[in-house]
Parts: sequence; C-alpha cells; structure tokens
Amino acid sequence: MKKIILMVFFCFSLSVISAADAGQKQHDETKVPQQVFDGFRQDLFGKEILDYVKESYKDNSMAVTIQDGVELSEDRKGGGFIVKFTVTPHSKRSKMSGTDTITFRVNPFILATDKKESAITFLNLHHHDPTKQSR
Repeated sequence: MKKIILMVFFCFSLSVISAADAGQKQHDETKVPQQVFDGFRQDLFGKEILDYVKESYKDNSMAVTIQDGVELSEDRKGGGFIVKFTVTPHSKRSKMSGTDTITFRVNPFILATDKKESAITFLNLHHHDPTKQSR
C-alpha cells in the first residue's frame, strides 16, 4: 500500500512540476524580443517620420534610415506616450551629415473614440551635426 501511495505522490509531483514548467515556457514565448518590438514601432511610424523630415527640410527628395532602438516614455503632461526615433536623413539635392531625433506624442485614447483626429502628434525634429562640436 505504501508503494502505491508513494507512486501516486511521485506521479502527481512530476505532473505539477511539468505543468509549472509548461506555464513558464508559454509565458516566456509570449514575450516579444526588443528588436522585434522596435521594428514594429519603426514600421508603424515610418510614414510619419518620412513626412515630417521632408517637411522640416523642405525637400521632397528626402529619405531616412531609422536607427535601431526607440525611446519610449510616459507623457505626464498631455497623457499618452512620447516616442523618439533617431534617424539618418539622406537627400538627392544636398549632402547631409549627422542624425536627427524626431519626437512624437502618441495618445492611444483617441484610437478608442470615433474622433477623426490622429493619435500621433509631431512634437519636434532636432538635428545633430557631427561636424560641430560643443565646447
């Protein structure tokens, strides 16, 4: 009898451990790698980034390369989030150097309403010229 109870207890223990491992494995598989999430945000904002870079430089031949990594923070003043991208601008008309930081405010609450306004608001574009050194 002791052997049967011991075997039942042993089998039950193994099944609990296996279920816990499976639950943890499933949780780990649902995590999105940072690189994939950054790519998702870059694709989501790609058109807005290009439009505002063209508008800022007053040059329709502009193109941009979006750098890896996206800065995301909470917007405590206006609600929503602040999203910053670092881009390298390219132009067919003029020689460009340096990078730009382009900043957007995203208000996800607008997406949940029937309003026709955009959930993405352009805040600013700051150019970083590597040839100018701060002193």
